[in-house]
Amino acid sequence: MLGATLDYWILRPLTHGRNSATEEELERGHSTSQLDIELAIYRIEKLQKRLKGRLPIEGMTYLDVGCGSGDMALGFAKLGAKHVTGVDFVARAISAARSNAERLGLSDRVEFVECDIHEWVPSKPFDVVLSHEAMEHIHDPRSFLCRLARFVAPNGVAVLAFGPLFYSPVGDHMWGFFRLPIPWRGALFSEKAILRLRKEKFRPTDRAHSYEQIVGGLNQLRYSDFLRFAAEAGWRFQFLDVNPQLRKYPALYRLSNVLCRVPHLKDYFATSVYAILARANKE
Repeated sequence: MLGATLDYWILRPLTHGRNSATEEELERGHSTSQLDIELAIYRIEKLQKRLKGRLPIEGMTYLDVGCGSGDMALGFAKLGAKHVTGVDFVARAISAARSNAERLGLSDRVEFVECDIHEWVPSKPFDVVLSHEAMEHIHDPRSFLCRLARFVAPNGVAVLAFGPLFYSPVGDHMWGFFRLPIPWRGALFSEKAILRLRKEKFRPTDRAHSYEQIVGGLNQLRYSDFLRFAAEAGWRFQFLDVNPQLRKYPALYRLSNVLCRVPHLKDYFATSVYAILARANKE
């Protein structure tokens, strides 16, 4: 907004260090944490509700892209999915996911792969490819949406649920060390200033110099970019909803729908996106 140095001094009093942790401490936390399968099932039910009941589960083969510690993947297996494969490029997440699968006795129906989704080649396509709370973290989302078609069976679907998008009010994902939820912080303030504060107050051993370099990555995807990339990749929308978390506030939800259709404005108000995609031209 005013340059990296001034932005840093403006934002610094608004930060705290209560959640500061080194990568080593995060590694230990992942290795000792245990998944709550009931919470995972609740998250799936919440996803199903936001997709208005359109998510097929029973007897389906699933690919969970950006699976983290495996909660959703294991939850789908518990709810009747035939087989689930979870992929993630963060080693500690895959290690935790495998431990959770073994502890829950689901290793025969759920497998986890540490890989870069841009390079991984599955042995066969899947009925459902899910990317839940991961799209905004995936490097080169345009390439990802193109490559996604290789993973989906001819009559299958890709389910994308993601956000907050970068240019939305909370899109910088930096709430872990700020005292106040400053809206549009990532869009208004210098990346260099925010990452300097992140290193001081939140992740002292992360050497990232850009949003994309932080552990997990942050690609600064815009809603308009997503719509364009999906069209270019040959996808058609079976379902699309923006900001479904606002449905409980009907007037606000209607206003959100209007704003998210306005060019140049929609990128600043589209916080979360829930979509089901199918191939525009089936092979």
